[in-house]
Order: sequence, then C-alpha cells, then structure tokens
Amino acid sequence: MKIGETIKKIFKFLVITIMMAAICVSGYNLWKMSERYVQETQVKDSIAKYRPLIATASTTQPTEYCAAENTETAETETTEITKVTEAGTATQPEKSTVNQSIIDLQDNVNKDIVGWINIPNTHIDYPFVISKDDNDYLRRDLHGNYALSGTVFMDYRCSKDFTDFNTIIYGHNMKNNSMFGDLTLFADEGFFNSNRTGTIFLADRVYTLEFFAYMTVNANDKIIYNTAYTPEQRGEYFEYVKKAARNYIDIDNINNANILTLSTCSYQFDGARAVLLAAIIHAG
Repeated sequence: MKIGETIKKIFKFLVITIMMAAICVSGYNLWKMSERYVQETQVKDSIAKYRPLIATASTTQPTEYCAAENTETAETETTEITKVTEAGTATQPEKSTVNQSIIDLQDNVNKDIVGWINIPNTHIDYPFVISKDDNDYLRRDLHGNYALSGTVFMDYRCSKDFTDFNTIIYGHNMKNNSMFGDLTLFADEGFFNSNRTGTIFLADRVYTLEFFAYMTVNANDKIIYNTAYTPEQRGEYFEYVKKAARNYIDIDNINNANILTLSTCSYQFDGARAVLLAAIIHAG
C-alpha cells in the first residue's frame, strides 16, 4: 500500500472520529439542558399550589411610595383584594393583610423564602429567598438540590421588609427564558412602555412595582448595587439612572420612593448585567 493512501485513510479516520466526538458532546449537552429544564419544571410544579392569587389591589388610603419614613403608616393599611377566577370573573373584594400562601411556603418548603414576585407578560413568577451569603442559592433550588438555574434571591444585605432605599433581587438569565431571562424583554422600548407594573407578595403585605428604568451596567457598578443612600445621595442616584438608562420614564415624586433592582446577566460585554428598576408602592 502506498504511503499516500495510508495517510488518506488515517486522515479520514481522524475526521470521522472528531465528527462522532462532536456529535456525542452535542448530544450530551442537549441531554443536560433538557434535564436542567425538567428539573426547573419539577421544582415549579412542586410549589404551584402555594402561588399567591394574583389580584388587583387598591388601598383604602391614597397610594404612596414605600419609603423608610412612611413604613409605620403603611403597615396599618388594609387592602381590598379582588379575587379573579380562572374564567376571568371577579368575586367580591375581601379585606386581607396576610398572604397565607407565603407563610405556607416558608413552613413547608424553605424557611429562607421571603416572598413571591410576579411580572405580567413574562416568565417571572417565582418565590424568592434570602440567605447569609449571595452564593448560597446561585446553584441550588428551593429544596436545596444542585441546580444550574439556581433560585431567585435577595441580596443578603437587604431587609426582608423592603425598607432599604435599594432592595436588590437576582436571578439567572436562562436560555429558555426562565428565572430572570425575560428581564431583557424590557430592553425593547415598546415592551417597556406597555409593561409598567409587577407585584411582590410578602407574608404580611403586598407591594406594587412601578417600573421606571431599564439599563445595562457593569457587575461592579457601585451606584446600582449599593443598598443604602443618604437623602443627598438619592438625588445623585436618580440623576445617574436617568443618564445611563436605555429606557426611562419619569415618575412623579420618584425621589421619595424606595427602589427595587432586578438584576440578571447580560452578554453585551464581559461582566454586563441587565437591570430593571421599579419604585415600590405599598398596596397592602
């Protein structure tokens, strides 16, 4: 056999081997991705019965932004919650200051659960936790099992009652748009303008979220990822946001509001984070 033919056969064998290896790796990655999404679905199904009833809330007092100085007053307010059935018809309003579903989640699923966040027209509809370390739930689900998608969690520096000037909640940017993958939808001006509100359910109150800015920042941004500001620094914060935001809407009396920062990974540059900002309104 000629040397040239031998080399051709060896080359052909190597090409086939490399192709087969690539197919195997791709298949394995697809299987792992499928397994990951199955796990996500299983966790979500396991807590579905605890999902708070998404309701329309109106306070008996004029709506006010949630801020540290009016927390005492806010805690005494009651909320009229109109229950909406699956058919879309509303029952009579009832007075409520307790979200039993959150208490049940804490008692039966995970004591680290703080509340539940819902943003209409997205997949963001999850309980969220807080721990002593922001790494605890990066790769763990609500049941404590390893999960690449992790769990939605509050910054460990934040107060559970949202009385900090800036409360931060993190979630992974998953390719199937689960967790906080849909935050990037707000980069589109039309979507941002059409989807202005969300809801936070705690055990003893409900907060309405009024979105006012979407931006891409560095993971080390000291302004966006700071939780405490003096009154003077608040003005500087809002000036910075207004200049840096991709989408921004002016809100009356925004300087008196406490803020919720929703953060996820972005891929526009190394260390990029997609951030959606909301004013927190006490609704019950």
